[in-house]
Amino acid sequence: MKKHLAQFLVAMLVFFTTALNAQDIHFSQYNSSPMALNPALAGMNQCDYRVYLNFRTQWLTVSDGNTYRTFAGGADMSIGKVTKYNSFAGVGISFFSDQAGAINFNSNRVDVSFAYHFMLNRKGTMQISAGLQGAFNHRSIDPSRATFDSQYDPNTGIPDPAGTRESFGRTKVMFGDAGLGLLYSAIVKGGTNFYFGFALNHINQPKVSFYPNGQNASSTANERLAMKITLHGGAAIPIGARLTVMPNVLFLKQGPSYEFNVGCNFKTALGNHPATSKTALHLGAQYRGLLDAVIILARVDVKGFSCGLSYDINVSKLLPASKSVGAPEISLMYQGCARKKPRPGHCPVMF
Repeated sequence: MKKHLAQFLVAMLVFFTTALNAQDIHFSQYNSSPMALNPALAGMNQCDYRVYLNFRTQWLTVSDGNTYRTFAGGADMSIGKVTKYNSFAGVGISFFSDQAGAINFNSNRVDVSFAYHFMLNRKGTMQISAGLQGAFNHRSIDPSRATFDSQYDPNTGIPDPAGTRESFGRTKVMFGDAGLGLLYSAIVKGGTNFYFGFALNHINQPKVSFYPNGQNASSTANERLAMKITLHGGAAIPIGARLTVMPNVLFLKQGPSYEFNVGCNFKTALGNHPATSKTALHLGAQYRGLLDAVIILARVDVKGFSCGLSYDINVSKLLPASKSVGAPEISLMYQGCARKKPRPGHCPVMF
């Protein structure tokens, strides 16, 4: 089984090495923001409920201060899980707030996700999950902080603050959104845990233009948010009593843009009883291509609490402007049990 899994991951890597840059926000620690990754993950946690927070900032050297930052979080819980072979449901709510650029382009979103997890055998070691997601979005800009071509003196290159500015039909946009996802996960011989997921976001392709219909004759008045396709997968392969090797892959396609991540994490169980220990140290690295960033990751798990740190080392053509200063990111997560006994069954081991 391990041989077949390795062959699959190599094939995924070859397939994903095509292009770069999806339009939605993204986290380097994407598995630590589960419902932003795939709504089928709602309720699929190590016990009964889960809460998490994520923060990321970037491009400090190519912008005026901390103008590119993202804050996100969520909470979800399982419903109806009693025995190993019982199917069960999951519900969750998540959000993000993103600021990009000097003109304060703000994107805010709240998602509600529902998933159902179908057990495929009586041992609870194989399951397929299906999820639905609905969202409310709010976007805004501050044109007063922008400069336009018409403001620049062609002789001196100096902008005139009182010069002609571009007009917008509106500075705020609100729209609804919908998505769905599927996930297959299993535990096989030797305790190897693996999963493969698929998600579609922005199925309704909502209009996102700051020009209302009819107010601008150009095609931008009908600009829509392109549908996003997400493919992701990974495994947790025990190597000895304490070490677990965790390869992972991610592919995103949105409109003409692509992004892929491929990496591997190493989890070391700490404590005197590694088989049951809830204390662990994770170290790993990812590559986001083509030629975008190398990501260094670390995480500590202690009794249901997890704290992850990552840093993107820029290797793209923007390297002269970024001066090798990358993007720091932090994630916090807690997975808890409402019952005295943890719910049976399994959850995919994701970094």
